[in-house]
Amino acid sequence: MNPASPSSTETLKSKPASAHEQLRSSTDAMHRLIESQLNLASLRHPRAYRAFLLSNWPVVSIETALERAGIRQVLPDWEARSRRECLVADLRHYGISSPDIFRLDIPPDRGTLLGWSYVLEGSRLGAGVILQELSKSTENARQGTAFLRHGSREPLWRSFKSSLSAIDEDASAISRACVAANLAFRCFLHGARTTSATNYLSGAGGLNFGQSSLHREGSAWENDAE
Repeated sequence: MNPASPSSTETLKSKPASAHEQLRSSTDAMHRLIESQLNLASLRHPRAYRAFLLSNWPVVSIETALERAGIRQVLPDWEARSRRECLVADLRHYGISSPDIFRLDIPPDRGTLLGWSYVLEGSRLGAGVILQELSKSTENARQGTAFLRHGSREPLWRSFKSSLSAIDEDASAISRACVAANLAFRCFLHGARTTSATNYLSGAGGLNFGQSSLHREGSAWENDAE
């Protein structure tokens, strides 16, 4: 049996991490920062759940900006992925008017579009954890949960990872994707901090994106739940 040649061994060792792996590593610190401020169990309290919905309002600005930047060219099934109408409907269910939509301008290159989308798509995966927590509260078990249930029966994460793999060999695109993903996390961090400062959380404790809206190694995100 012939041993592997030195050149082939070096090739195996030097294979760069995939776009997915680099995004996960790049955004880990930002995710942990958000997670440290939040508490999943509190979502059983109606006020905290309403605050959680409001903290996800950046989805609206991000989706709108992605559409202006041409996300449909990168993710042709975008219409199946967009969730902002579900979020608006859930807020309306609780009698909450839609907040202002802040304009974002996202560059139209593939890496940047995938980086912003990475955070949105990953946020869908942990929704089952939140729904399970809400099931402990009869009031929130099914009402106002269209945002969390959106796409739960579709393999959207798997197909997104397939699209993401298109830039696996493009270091520049991956770099732009990592910058974009961290910017997306900053939007959600701002949303979490803003809603935590409102009276929606009075007497209800904090929120938790840790295993719900945002991603972490070991969570439903990284276990490829779909």
